[in-house]
Amino acid sequence: MDRIREAIELAGRSGVAEMELRDGEIYIRLSRSPAITVPSAPLPQDQSPVGSQPIPAPSSSPIVEEVRPSEHLISAPAYGIFHQRLAPGSPPFVTVGDKVEKGQQVGLMESMKVFSAIEADASGTIMELLASDGEEVDTGAPLLRLQ
Repeated sequence: MDRIREAIELAGRSGVAEMELRDGEIYIRLSRSPAITVPSAPLPQDQSPVGSQPIPAPSSSPIVEEVRPSEHLISAPAYGIFHQRLAPGSPPFVTVGDKVEKGQQVGLMESMKVFSAIEADASGTIMELLASDGEEVDTGAPLLRLQ
């Protein structure tokens, strides 16, 4: 719980819009919103579990969002424009239901007219496309949800 509190405080002080943290099977995504939701993910045995109870907070405080251990988010490696396809009119790199392998290209990131490949950092099945083709995204923004 101390790590979660530290992350919330850091996000609040730094002005970061979103932040993702992993610790074993626990995955937490922080994003700005008027309330804080504490995850109900399993915690190490030396800590007691906490239910998902909304906690009133100032409007600049982040929200903690739970992702199940069987799910994985592929996030933007940098700030830029996310592209789901190589060129307009070409098929997308991946679609919902596709199986991907770790290292497989799943998109492109355009930053300052430089394009770089976005590769899956885990294997799984695409469950959801979280960013649209041509959408401007921040570093760490979730792009795809795998299971």
